[in-house]
Parts: sequence; structure tokens; C-alpha cells
Amino acid sequence: MEQIYIYIYKVVSHMWHSFWVFLVQKFLYPRKIKNLVKKQKIKVAFLHMGPTSIQNLGIFEKMLQSERFDPYLIVNPDVLRSKENLIEQCNQSFRELTQKYGENRVLLGYDIENNKANDYTKQFDIAFTNNPYDIMAHKFFTIAYWARKGVPMLYISYFYMGMCFISIKNLKNIEFNYFWKVFVENEYVISLAKEHQRLKGKNLVLSGYPKLDNLPQIEKKEYTNKRIIIAPHHTIDSNPQSRGGFLQWADTVLLLPKKYRDIHFIFRPHPLLFETLKNFWSKEKIEAYKTELFSNDNVEYSCEGDYLELFKNSDALIHDCGSYMSEYLYTGNPCAYLYKQGANYNNIFVELGFKLLDCHAKIQTQQDLIDFIDNVVIKGEDTLKQHRQTFAKEKIMINYPNTQDVIMNHILESLS
Repeated sequence: MEQIYIYIYKVVSHMWHSFWVFLVQKFLYPRKIKNLVKKQKIKVAFLHMGPTSIQNLGIFEKMLQSERFDPYLIVNPDVLRSKENLIEQCNQSFRELTQKYGENRVLLGYDIENNKANDYTKQFDIAFTNNPYDIMAHKFFTIAYWARKGVPMLYISYFYMGMCFISIKNLKNIEFNYFWKVFVENEYVISLAKEHQRLKGKNLVLSGYPKLDNLPQIEKKEYTNKRIIIAPHHTIDSNPQSRGGFLQWADTVLLLPKKYRDIHFIFRPHPLLFETLKNFWSKEKIEAYKTELFSNDNVEYSCEGDYLELFKNSDALIHDCGSYMSEYLYTGNPCAYLYKQGANYNNIFVELGFKLLDCHAKIQTQQDLIDFIDNVVIKGEDTLKQHRQTFAKEKIMINYPNTQDVIMNHILESLS
């Protein structure tokens, strides 16, 4: 009987969302856009959830320089996880953004002291977000809420899409049909949308990936030692679709800075790694691990939101993340992928993902990792270099480094 109720709920929910998508796309958005064409100054909200949500900052900066737009960043919380994580993420995001853009341009969408969210939908004409998961957001910052209020929503993915099954899952979600515009990275995403999205890609715009546009402008510093980024993902559970192998590689990470005293290691975990690790390790074990790792004078802890300078001033990347598989290719530097025992990669990656894996050194044992550092990083025997850079240029770096201009011009044309 319970299964019948669940089925009925899903059917009714599907019909309800379908009605709203039709209303938003056919009536609310067209009416709003028609009014905005006549408006001299368009007020834009950038919904900003976590410190690493830097994808839209380039567009935000472009709009700051434009006479047509009046942009603001709104820090809003991840309500899906612990209150401790909510407070930490909100405070870090607000602090970093106000330091960079000033308090007049950054709004706090959540009053931590009074445990209350602020509704800004009536104050803005259009809105950007890079969080496609309404389940993570407070009601006032969900895509559906803003869309039903008649505020055209624009989306730039928080990760480089098209490489893994999560891209298909996102495209299937109802939220992707509420967007006015979805700016996508490559043709692979367009192809997946035509197969899996309800709107069949009609609201998708092939633009390229704007996050990396600012990479050429960052100063390249001179260092005497090689610099290697180690970036473990947070999906460390036993699910065969989870790629994070930190539990398997944790001891090896501790070994590396002791074995290679002349190499500077930057430990750059996913922001949720230590939060997730609480489900597997005690608080004392987590703190002991951090203490041992960071007691090495050749290890640096990186947790800032913007990591492009870190990318620019590194020599290699060792990781098991998703976005970094494509993002780091923009640097031209070698990269190694840490395989996780028990993971079913046929249920993790689609075609583009496997092509990106072929651009990485594939690390399945500790000796594989040592060989990568010894031969590729130290000796410079980078046999994948030509293939990696050619593939990146042809399939990954679409419109680079002018993606932000492509997006801006598209928006301006749509509002003219």
C-alpha cells in the first residue's frame, strides 16, 4: 500500500511540476523579458552557496563593468548538511566575497543568528545560480521558487558537465526545465540533453566553460621546487558509483611529503571531504590526521574558494575529482587519476569521462603514483602531453579564453 502512495505522489508531483514548467516557459518568462527589453538598468542576482562556487564570478565582474546591469551576490546556505557546515560555509563565502567586491555588492541571504532566510525575489530582474539541487537550498533560493516568481533563471554548472552520469541525472531533474538559459561547456552536453532532458536542450546554449577564462591573466610565479596538488573527492562511501578513494589513499598521502622532501605538496580536498569523513572516522582521528599531514614543512593546506592561482602555479595534479579532470587540462600540466577499489566506472563516466581518463596517468597502486612523480613530474617524461593538450584544445576549451564574452553577448542580445 505504501508503494502505491509513493507512486501516486510521484505522478502528481510530476504533473504539478510539468504545469509550472509550461507556465514559466510560455508565459511568465516571455512577459518578464518583454518588460526587461525596455528597462535601462537590469538588476541581477548571483545566488552563491559555497566558497568554491566561483563559476559565475567572471560574469558578475563583466556585469559590474556594464552600463546595462546592476549585479549583486547573495550568499545562501546549504541546508542539506549539518548546521555547523551551514555556518562555516556561509561565513567563509561572505567573508571572501566582501573582501573582494565590498559589502555593498554582497548580500547575506541567511540570518544565522535568527535562523531565518531572506526573500530577495521581488528585488531582482534575472538571477544566476550554479546549484541545480533544490533539495540543498532553502526554499527562498530554489530554482523553482525564483522561476515561479517570474524571475528568469540562468545556469552555469558548478562542475564541468558531460563527463559522468551525474550530468544525465541533472538533465533529467525538473529544475533544468525551469531555467531560462543553461550555458553549457561542450557538444557532449547538448547530445545528452537531447536524449534525457524534458525540454530536449531547447534552453541550452553552447558557450564553453567560463570559470577558466581568467587563467591567462594570473601571474605565473617562479618556484625552486616542484609543486603538486593533491585533491581528494568527498564521495568516499561504499557505493560503487562513488569515485572518492581517500580512505584507500589516505596513508599514501601521508607518505609522499616524507618521501619527497624537495617537492611542495598542496592538499586541496573537496570542501565536503572532512564533513563526510565524520561518518567514517572519529573527530580525534580526523584531527590527528590533519596534524600529521600539515606538520610537514613541505605541505600546504588549500581551502580558498578561488583555486585558479593554485592551478596556474602548480606543476601537476593528483586527484579523483570530476571537474578537475577537464579543468586542469587548461593548464597544460600533467595529471594523475587515483582509482578507487570497488568503484564501477562504467556507472560513473560516460563517453567524455573515459576520454578524459585517457588524458591522465591512471593510478591503481602506490607504485603507480611513485612512478608518476619520479618519471613524469621530476624527470619530465610526460608521454601523454601531446594527446592531452590536443584533446583539450579541440573538445574541452570551447571559446577559451572568451567564454564570458560569449555569454554576456548572448544575454545582451536576448534582452535587446
